[in-house]
Amino acid sequence: MKKIFIILISCMFLSNCSKLNIFGFGKSKNEFEKYSVNEPLWKSSLSFLSKYPNVETNLKEGFISTEWIISNKNPNTRFRITIYILGLEMLDENIRIVADKENNVNGQWVKVYMSSSFNNNLEKVIITKAKRL
Repeated sequence: MKKIFIILISCMFLSNCSKLNIFGFGKSKNEFEKYSVNEPLWKSSLSFLSKYPNVETNLKEGFISTEWIISNKNPNTRFRITIYILGLEMLDENIRIVADKENNVNGQWVKVYMSSSFNNNLEKVIITKAKRL
């Protein structure tokens, strides 16, 4: 009886060891793997947007977003940037940037066209920084 007890305790101890993967127990996934979000892309995006106030993050949904940012050059223009990380691999397809721009016209915020080059340049900056991490 003691031998069976010792064997069971040993198996439980070994199966819970983080470096061994016995009986399906082993190294657990980190939060990024759990939600299929590329960690360097996430950290690079967060680092870039952290200079803006009130940044919202949701790792489970894979997005980082700013609130409206008033332009320093023109107080009648504001921007909002949202970055989506769509997968675990370091691929261009796994990052999507949505930037909105509005102008204040007679006290009313009106959505205006935002050039795609802004999103493309921002994407390149984030990917370049993520590759260095």
